[in-house]
Amino acid sequence: MTMLFRGQQGLLPLEKVVRAFQLFSAEIPDAPVRLWIGTDSQIHGGTTRVVTSITAYREHKGGQSYQYVQVLERALTLAEKLDVETHMSIEVIGKLRELLNQKLIYWELELHIDGGNNGMSRLHLPRVVGWAESMASVYQYAVRTKPDAIGASRVADRYAK
Repeated sequence: MTMLFRGQQGLLPLEKVVRAFQLFSAEIPDAPVRLWIGTDSQIHGGTTRVVTSITAYREHKGGQSYQYVQVLERALTLAEKLDVETHMSIEVIGKLRELLNQKLIYWELELHIDGGNNGMSRLHLPRVVGWAESMASVYQYAVRTKPDAIGASRVADRYAK
């Protein structure tokens, strides 16, 4: 099944999202682009809306983002939510890294985890950060948690509500 990401140009497969980011990057060629990949989920009744966001960010020069949305037919516990969110971010980052390597595009990737040292997520953070960091050398990305995980805690969160 092809993942389709919703953004400024409608629903796009990942390859066209990368192309949109290339055009975005070309607008200000001297501004380095970093890609934030983050997932957040929210419970709505008996379902859980899971949103994985890819954001191309140019420091102090704007950003552009696309979201992949899924609805799971049950409410997840906090531990399950963090596991699903981390899994989705790693899955998307793997596909993204493969595409970028094929196109010889060298953007920095960051995996943003929607958890930090405050709140109940701190109990699960060592497990999901360890998992994400174990894959970081394979897909070449940095791991960020709150308050630095804007791609998850602000961008994906906005679309998960």
